[in-house]
Formats: sequence, structure tokens, C-alpha cells
Amino acid sequence: MSIRSVLCVTSALAAGASFAMAAHAADDSFCKDYARAAVNQFRTAEKHESCEHHLRDEGSRWSNNYRAHYDWCRGVSREAAWKERDARKYALERCAHR
Repeated sequence: MSIRSVLCVTSALAAGASFAMAAHAADDSFCKDYARAAVNQFRTAEKHESCEHHLRDEGSRWSNNYRAHYDWCRGVSREAAWKERDARKYALERCAHR
């Protein structure tokens, strides 16, 4: 196989992998909603002293940075984003209703 053929195959594989990742990433509309919800969940946690440990100890999961949540969402699948949103939801249910 010539060097040109190897380069063409390598380029095709890279493009295919890139397309596959993009095909599974969450879309713009979904991620806008995800980021809004994440910021709202952060604000809800701020209102409850019993939720303070989440804000302090769990890093980027609990942030009021819309853009950070949106950008993270755009790089993962909808399923991963739903799992993260649900993790915050269940944490809030436990700490806010004590």
C-alpha cells in the first residue's frame, strides 16, 4: 500500500470517527435546556443549607456556569446528560426535603 493510500484511509477513518461522535452527541436545543436546568438546580441547592455540601464538594456538577454545562452537554450523549441531570435531581430531593 502506498503512503498516499495509507493517508487516504487514515483520513477516512478519522472523518468517520468524528461523524460517529457527532451523531451521538446531544443536540443544541437539548443542551440549552440541559444547561438551564443545571443552573436552576444549582440555584435551588443554594437555597437549602442542607444541600451546601453538594455545592462545596462535587465540583462542576453544581455550578451556575450555563456555558460550562452547555459545552459539556454538547460533547456527550443525551443519555449521559440525562444521567447527570437526574443525579442532581435526586441529590436535591434528598437534601432539600430534610
